[in-house]
Amino acid sequence: AFPQEYKGNSRVGLQKLVDALRGYAKVVKFDVPGNLKIGTLDSLMSLTESLSKVDALIGLTLGKVSKTLEELLGKATELGVGEQSKTRYVETFQWSFVKFKTSSSLQGIVEGIETDVKKYDADIKKLVSTYNEVSQTLDSIERTDTGSLLVRPLGPIIKKVELYPSPSLELIFIVVGNKKKEEFLKTYETMEIGYKKRREAKEKEDQANKLEHEQNEVEKNVPTLLAGAEEDEKRAKLLQGGAVYRHVADLMRKTKNVVEALESGSSFGKKGNGEEKFGVADTAKKLKADYEQLRDLLADAIEQKLAPYESQAPNTTGAKRAVVDVILTAEEFEVKVGRVDTCRKLVIKEYQEAQTKIEKHKREMKRAQDRKKIQEPPYVVPGSANLIKDDDEYSLYSIVIMKKFKDEFLKICREKRLTVRAYKYDVEGEKKHHKKKQQLAAEKKKSFNHAQLKCRHLYPEIFIGWMHIKAIRCFAESILRYGLPKRNEDFKMIFPNHVQAALVQVSPGREPQARKIMGKLYSGLASEDMTRQLDSNETDFSGFGADFYPYVYLPIDLNHG
Repeated sequence: AFPQEYKGNSRVGLQKLVDALRGYAKVVKFDVPGNLKIGTLDSLMSLTESLSKVDALIGLTLGKVSKTLEELLGKATELGVGEQSKTRYVETFQWSFVKFKTSSSLQGIVEGIETDVKKYDADIKKLVSTYNEVSQTLDSIERTDTGSLLVRPLGPIIKKVELYPSPSLELIFIVVGNKKKEEFLKTYETMEIGYKKRREAKEKEDQANKLEHEQNEVEKNVPTLLAGAEEDEKRAKLLQGGAVYRHVADLMRKTKNVVEALESGSSFGKKGNGEEKFGVADTAKKLKADYEQLRDLLADAIEQKLAPYESQAPNTTGAKRAVVDVILTAEEFEVKVGRVDTCRKLVIKEYQEAQTKIEKHKREMKRAQDRKKIQEPPYVVPGSANLIKDDDEYSLYSIVIMKKFKDEFLKICREKRLTVRAYKYDVEGEKKHHKKKQQLAAEKKKSFNHAQLKCRHLYPEIFIGWMHIKAIRCFAESILRYGLPKRNEDFKMIFPNHVQAALVQVSPGREPQARKIMGKLYSGLASEDMTRQLDSNETDFSGFGADFYPYVYLPIDLNHG
């Protein structure tokens, strides 16, 4: 925009620019209403600051909408305004007095456009987000359905099979890499042999560690306990503790376990080469002696514990259970205390219930030991491997295993990095899966149509708002730059009587020449210092910026949208 020039009563500012730029640029009139509400100087200056931000915001939004539509369609699409191209709309721009009433304040018009653009942007984002979510879900399902045998649904491949050939057998499905097929077929029937050996070695190691821990505890605590019970006074004080019998009994159990292990000739107490870690015979002899001393101490502890119940029977459930526990401890270690027989009669019912539980536990332990002595059958039925399907990378086999060893076999497969695929024949599940894919495909198409139609519909609305922001910027900055008209009759028609606005479309490669011509044509509107282009190493102290020109200059980049 630039001040209007007159020749007589005729406005000649636009024609002078057209003639000056002939051959360098196309120049057309840009209609800006001259009767927009100016307001105060302060409000106009404040408005120009916010206008540049709103201008940039809308430009970015146009670019995003255009890019969004391009990504949706998979190709670049030329967007316009109604039946017009963007270039044609800008060249023939007319203020929309219906949508943007000139009786409204400029601030109100700008805020209304900004609010609408932000809402349009949010609406498009929401629709595109919905489309992307549905598309990603459908793509994920389709990748799985067409993926390798590691992830592909087994239903269409296996269909209906008998998963349990008998009550003790089960059919499982294993995915094997094609490079390991031969190895798998040679070893699948005997894969548990190595596992069993490792399991037995681990059990022996755990048992040895447990015995070593118990031996350390016995050697640490028993001498201290016995030393504290040597004198009568100390012994009496020690026995005052209500649960001392339990502590003594626990040490006796551990001492007995260690002695039995040492005398059994097991690997406990020996190094890897079979040599003894310590004097096994001497250690066992000492522990036996300690055991007998502990038995005497236990007898005194039990007698002390049962003393209150000789004259008065226990009358609460907790007291009765405590008495039964003491009696059972005495029987476990064959401790002869007269009070045991007396108190047993007082809690005969609870004692018999406890004995029943103990007998049941002993039977279960014996059965467990007996089962360990029986050689386990093979985990896998020999010759049961059956190739169901293969692809370029993997092969899917079914094999029959003993159902009771399933957990162990799955652990072996994990160790050998074989993938066991869970499968359950489900006709309804297959139907639901197919139906879900159809629903997602329909939803994807629907959300795609909504998103791309919304882009096509809202882009022109945003572009129209953008051009009105450009017009308002041109109006506001022209008033601040060139002031109000001196003639009263021009006051309500500032454009084009006082200021002329024009669109200049520079020919490719001609911008420097066009700038130079326009700078010379309007040189009288600003001093040379204000318009001089600074070198890269110079500091701008003017406050006008690098793109200051004697005319009001507002770029319109149609390519970003």
